[in-house]
Amino acid sequence: MEKNKIKYDIFIIGGGINGAGIARDASGRGLKVFLADKNKVGSATSSWSTKLIHGGLRYLENYEFKLVAESLKEREVITQIAPAITKPLPFVIPHTKKLRSKLLIRLGLFLYDNLGGKTKIPKSSKIIFAKQYQNILQSNFTEGFRYYDVQVDDKKLVEMNIDDAKKMGAIIAEDTKVINANRIDNYWEITLNNNEKIKSKILINAAGPWINEIVNNVLKINAKKSIRLVRGSHIITKKLYEDEVAFTLQNEDNRIVFVIPYKGEYSLIGTTEVDVDTPDNPSISNEEKIYLINTINNHFIKQISQEDIVETYSGIRPLIEDFKDATKVTRDYIFDLNEDESKAPLLNIYGGKLTTYRKLAENVLLALNKYISVNKKNSWTAKHKL
Repeated sequence: MEKNKIKYDIFIIGGGINGAGIARDASGRGLKVFLADKNKVGSATSSWSTKLIHGGLRYLENYEFKLVAESLKEREVITQIAPAITKPLPFVIPHTKKLRSKLLIRLGLFLYDNLGGKTKIPKSSKIIFAKQYQNILQSNFTEGFRYYDVQVDDKKLVEMNIDDAKKMGAIIAEDTKVINANRIDNYWEITLNNNEKIKSKILINAAGPWINEIVNNVLKINAKKSIRLVRGSHIITKKLYEDEVAFTLQNEDNRIVFVIPYKGEYSLIGTTEVDVDTPDNPSISNEEKIYLINTINNHFIKQISQEDIVETYSGIRPLIEDFKDATKVTRDYIFDLNEDESKAPLLNIYGGKLTTYRKLAENVLLALNKYISVNKKNSWTAKHKL
């Protein structure tokens, strides 16, 4: 078996957006890459998002200025390298006196407009609903704010990164499960579910919600980091209004719900945040449906019920555990570099978000610099279109 004889530079477990981004970046630097996903690439968390490339306006409330700044910069980059699957979209925040003050929202939007540096995306503004959206919002909402973020085809973004990686020589194995991995000499020997054995200098665990399942059960190493599994659910209805605009709706529990135009004739509504014990087979609960429906009915003239739901989907977000309320848990990422005397490194990736996948991939390779001689000046993915 020829493939058995090849010593890869990098073996990646997980074909979500992070794994796909790493495969693309590494292959473009001339590294030999093998990526395995137990299902289809982009079939889990990465394709069940709210389908936004965004800075994370509400992360400012948790003082995550670095994350927001990086996300806003990446929003600009991704719109440049993937113009066919991204488009700027106006978001409207109806203001209510019971929740965040106008001053706080204005301050947040000022930071949001400026933290990312130069951008082609329009700046935020105040709006009066007597002049706009009066046919959508209930009469008690008289003013609000408009800002811009970017809508994306999340699954397509994964697939485009994978396709690019393949063109540059990466091996992508779908429906392929890693059942064992051992350090042998200076390499990892990875056993697949078809009993094939792959040798690689570096092993990267980008399994998302399954990261610690891989660490504990496949690699037989005690996980040093804890993750919090949070289910985010969405409902899809026939479009609730004609305008090509999204709404950022505030709830009394301090959470926000997006209402986004979807595929021309639908509205995408979400997301929820529910702690779960397993990443497998997520599905929306009746309570989540009620929560999202009530959010719409508390803001819009058009009222909906469960009969209006045409589709639902749920995904699991692997958040870094810091024992806070789910709304306050960071969406940033951290690397756990496990180095053995044998010099065969393991890099576990915890956290992360769709928007920052490209920068995460770049930082992964820099973190592994002493093993693969990566030069920061050779960063290339921000300049080449997908």
